[in-house]
Amino acid sequence: MQHRALIAALFGVLAVAGVIAWSTLSIDAYPDISDTTVQVVTQVPGLAAEEIEQQITVAVERAVNGIPNLVTMRSKNSFGLSTVILVFDDGVDDYWARQRVNERLNGLELPYGATPELNPLTAPTGEIFRYIVESPDGSADLRELTDVHKWTIIPYLRQISGVADVSNYGGITTQYQIELSPDLMREYGVSLSDIAEKVERNNTNAGGSLLMEGDLSYVVRGIGLVDDLEGLGNIVVKSHNGAPVFLRQLGTLKYGHLERKGVLGYSDDERDYDDAVEGIVQMLRGENPSEVLADIHTAVEELNGEILPEGVAIRPFMDRTELVNETLKTVSHTLLVGMLLVVTVLMVFLRNLRGSLIVALTIPIALLIAFILMKVSGVPANLLSLGAIDFGILVDGAIVMMETVLKERETNPTRILMTQRTSQRLGYVMRSIFFSTIIIIVAYLPLFAFEHMERKLFTPMAYTVAYALLGAMLVAMLLTPGLSFAAFRRPGKTRRNKWLEHLTQSYRHAVGKVMENGRMVTAVLTLTLLGSGVLFALIGKDFLPPLDEGSIWIQVQLPSGLSMERSDKMARELRRAMKQFDETSYVMTQLGRDDEGAESFSMSHVEVGIGLKPYNTWKSKRTKAELVEAMADTIAKMPGYAAGFSQPIIDMVMDQVAGTHSDLALKIYSDDLGESRRLAEEIAGVLSGIEGASDVAVDQEPPTPQLQIVVDRERIAQYGLNVSDVAELIELAIGGKAISQIYSGSKVYDVTCRYAEETRDSPEKIAALTLTNAEGVKVPLSAVAEVHTTLGPNTIMREANRRYCLVRINLRGSDLTTFVAEANRRIAAQVQYDADVTTLHWAGQFENRNRAFSRLGLVLPFVLAVMFLLLIFAFGNVRHATLLMSVIPLALFGGLLALYLRKMTLNVSSAVGFIALIGVAIQNGVIMISHINALRDEAVDLQTAVTEGATHRLRAILLTATVAVLGLFPASISTGIGSDVQRPLATVIVYGLIFATIVTLFILPTLYYMTERRREERKEKR
Repeated sequence: MQHRALIAALFGVLAVAGVIAWSTLSIDAYPDISDTTVQVVTQVPGLAAEEIEQQITVAVERAVNGIPNLVTMRSKNSFGLSTVILVFDDGVDDYWARQRVNERLNGLELPYGATPELNPLTAPTGEIFRYIVESPDGSADLRELTDVHKWTIIPYLRQISGVADVSNYGGITTQYQIELSPDLMREYGVSLSDIAEKVERNNTNAGGSLLMEGDLSYVVRGIGLVDDLEGLGNIVVKSHNGAPVFLRQLGTLKYGHLERKGVLGYSDDERDYDDAVEGIVQMLRGENPSEVLADIHTAVEELNGEILPEGVAIRPFMDRTELVNETLKTVSHTLLVGMLLVVTVLMVFLRNLRGSLIVALTIPIALLIAFILMKVSGVPANLLSLGAIDFGILVDGAIVMMETVLKERETNPTRILMTQRTSQRLGYVMRSIFFSTIIIIVAYLPLFAFEHMERKLFTPMAYTVAYALLGAMLVAMLLTPGLSFAAFRRPGKTRRNKWLEHLTQSYRHAVGKVMENGRMVTAVLTLTLLGSGVLFALIGKDFLPPLDEGSIWIQVQLPSGLSMERSDKMARELRRAMKQFDETSYVMTQLGRDDEGAESFSMSHVEVGIGLKPYNTWKSKRTKAELVEAMADTIAKMPGYAAGFSQPIIDMVMDQVAGTHSDLALKIYSDDLGESRRLAEEIAGVLSGIEGASDVAVDQEPPTPQLQIVVDRERIAQYGLNVSDVAELIELAIGGKAISQIYSGSKVYDVTCRYAEETRDSPEKIAALTLTNAEGVKVPLSAVAEVHTTLGPNTIMREANRRYCLVRINLRGSDLTTFVAEANRRIAAQVQYDADVTTLHWAGQFENRNRAFSRLGLVLPFVLAVMFLLLIFAFGNVRHATLLMSVIPLALFGGLLALYLRKMTLNVSSAVGFIALIGVAIQNGVIMISHINALRDEAVDLQTAVTEGATHRLRAILLTATVAVLGLFPASISTGIGSDVQRPLATVIVYGLIFATIVTLFILPTLYYMTERRREERKEKR
């Protein structure tokens, strides 16, 4: 207290540094909760899922098998696309993992010239900005919009620091197409290989080094590149009867487009596009989203203002800034209300403005210190980390310190406070504040033992709370004493708090009565423990509450094998049906997959993104859950649609970490695709009958129609042909393989050739196509191969080098543990399968929950042991430490009762609340027992010491408990975006602390009295 001015100046400097740290802190709505993941994508246009698996995926899997720290390997195989997902241990550096994978892939040679590529280094939460490219005046068609997007917008946005990639969805990819006539080719004696060879050889530039002429040197260039359709048509393919045969003589040359992989539809209150172009901006993992988004906004303004052609504009429709702002709004409102409640309670209890302001000053300074430490340690700020800070707990130490000085003033109302005496009084409580704060921080240690997504979700919160508590402890022990002493040193008018005085007298009488009824206290303890056990059994168990993102994401499966036109029509009908709901701000449908192959969906799969208007503007007054139910009912009435509801971020997270687009999934491992599919459909039927199950479906696209051309080796040998001749016919004549490229400035377009559509639009016509052998004999394809239609797998999924099928389930109105237990019982009773060749495994949130609670079960005893040791150091004996630890189960009763009454589940969020509750409950107990021990050290008799010690600390304990409860009370009832994870945690602390305060005020003094009296009685007998 002698250096008050210096200490105040130091905290002023810290406050300024804290403001600077906050302004540069990384802030996002939700933390990145995905594992270190590397995704290997290999595209081989035209190959069916079986060939992709056999020739591409298995080779990639074998190459990367055995990489250090590799935990899980999954893959998806679909038409023309192989995706291998590698999940690494927690803590593995992203760049290290990608380097190891690249090393394994460098020596890998795949057929068809396929090249595996790594997806951009981003996270499932990395999709921070979506937009459409539109032409409001209709001056640009779809082809032009696609070109502008791919060759102007995407390169411009990719140069932004922190942007990992910008992908294109929808639109059409321009090609120079040669549609050949088989009849004309036969007339001129031209083969497919002739055309491919001549186009390649007649579309090239050459470099001739330098030509020296006197003092000048010339760069020698041979210009032979084709730059338009006319130049392409003028290529000479062959000479026929002494005359050149030009490419234009063999068919039609035209501007066409690549076979479409996806179609994007978009509707909002002003627009309705059936066929649009979408851009998806992905943030580099670990970057600051606020800074990256600010740069994106600037770039979009520049593109719209100066760079894009007239009549073309970027229209954003999904911006993470909105979610961040809404989340911060929810957190800020909750924190502000909590702060005001804390200050109000301080005024009510203390009846002293100066004292209230001194205590309240702890809140901003502790937060600013926390921001400094977060910035230094690289901990980002998000909804959970900021929302978990209880201002009431932050000011507990400052309350005790200030209340000690104030009580000294109230005891000596007419004298100037003496520095030495006041310091001595403060010293008594400073030790208890230090140990109680450390105990609360220790209570959060189990959060650091979590793994995978729960670790990434709660570890930033643990750091943030610990940093804020350390800051509050520094304020309480260094700044508050000096400010309190300066405020109350001289005599002044003090206001009597009559209601608190009456409460104190009533409490002194009540605690004395309770102490005399040890049996009653024992009975209450027994009933409370039994009640806790019953409540624990009755409460449902989950992993996490749903994180409300303010939007909806729907995975919709259409009937397999539909044409693009039919699937597109169904997607349009679905989009318009969803836009009929007034609560929606936009509806976007993604049919198929994007150009980069980030997803392996076919044209029978639709992803629906739905933006929602602010909840307070909904005229219907229904909840989001009720809106989802209404949408699900609407889709259920539309034939041919199987829908599963989720949200954008959690959908991507679950797909990456568990390979499913739902809360819960049952994986069926079997190498027999037909059997696993049959079993999955049977199990889906069983699970759909369980209460709480929704969106139950086989999460694997059904078999799709195939046209198989099976070569007969004996017959092909008889005609002097090779299998490669048949393959060339399939790839070029039917598949339209790219044979060259045309450059137009910075743009590059493929040149493809194939037979005219009317010659290959049915199995019969394909069977009639001819091959030419070395003698020039034309051989029908049907003579050397069997051409027939059949069904084949649309998607083949693998995990740990084994095939699997998956049943997805979302839960509404049921908890994970109850549902899985009932599901296992029904599957065992109703489903028959060979357990030797087929394995069932629950995945998704159930797997996460088991892992999280298993870690808690291992770590919590260790943490309690550390708390016990700290209490021994604080009290100097094992007896009082044991006494205080014994009331922990009692403190948990209030939290369990609150969860049961509010129909909440015991999940990781509420479990974290119980962990925090233990620390706070111990804190108040430490303050009370420390004061009782101080009185006993002054030779006060046991009963008087317990009664007066408890009474003297009544105001401090009531004040700290009340501000702690009210500090988180707004979060316990909050319903805004981002409040879902806060609510269970806050509920447990708020209602648990109410009961814990009763335990501290009545049961703890009684147990102390009973324990010490028996100890004294034993001493007397000796």
